[in-house]
Amino acid sequence: MNGNVPRGQWRASVRTTEGWRTVREPAGPYAEGSLLEWGSITKGLVGTTAAITLELERPVVSYLSDVPDPEMTVADLVHHTSGLPRVPATIRDSLFRDPYRPAVGVPLDLAAAVPVTPRGQHVYSNLGYALLGAVLDAVHGDWFDAVEELVLRPAGIESATLAPAPSACIMPRRFGRAIRPWKLGASSFASAGGVWSTFDDLCRYADWALEADAPHSRTVSWQSEGTSVWINGEVRAAGAVIARAAGVTAVVHALTKAPYAADRIAGVLVEREVRRLRER
Repeated sequence: MNGNVPRGQWRASVRTTEGWRTVREPAGPYAEGSLLEWGSITKGLVGTTAAITLELERPVVSYLSDVPDPEMTVADLVHHTSGLPRVPATIRDSLFRDPYRPAVGVPLDLAAAVPVTPRGQHVYSNLGYALLGAVLDAVHGDWFDAVEELVLRPAGIESATLAPAPSACIMPRRFGRAIRPWKLGASSFASAGGVWSTFDDLCRYADWALEADAPHSRTVSWQSEGTSVWINGEVRAAGAVIARAAGVTAVVHALTKAPYAADRIAGVLVEREVRRLRER
């Protein structure tokens, strides 16, 4: 993008020591709905809940006896080091159908939780977070109830849901028709990416997770490089990211963009904001 943010359908806000500033006001689909897909930012909520309530070094099999690998720990699931694949063989990528539809309304197949790479090696895994949700179900009765109690309510988030009303959803359009989202929230992979909430609540989550002196558990599922931290999510035709670097936080959601467009927009916004602050 050569330092310039693109046209198109996206929303963004940045935060510095001066507070939040809106980069792009809601327009188009963002003005017509209220709830947007968080995608894999859901993993941040789930990882934090696991870190607060579970013994991270405890074997998963001690919570779910049918898991095939007796060595796999809760920490392996949180950090994507379990050796599990991104998705099981029953989930196949497709441009024209929902890959998660076979998992709608059915419990997670624990027998499918078979590692394909050595334990300890980082392999991003939706299956791993689906399994982590199943562990939280076993401990708390319902993983989303635990997330609400331990993350969403403390962060001041009231809009989060796994089953949004279609009329409230912010959805991209192609050739004038809405692109229907995957049914992640109704599937056994909901804990890997099924949360919908408002853009303002996404900013509230950023505030809570990145609060000064906050415990590491709040960003245990985030990625980091040096002093930069971020968490992102990609779904069928949208992407979201929270990124913090050099004291600047950017929250971006983008519709019908190339993969990781939200991440690239966030990078440009952070760089622009850092430069602005230095030039004041």
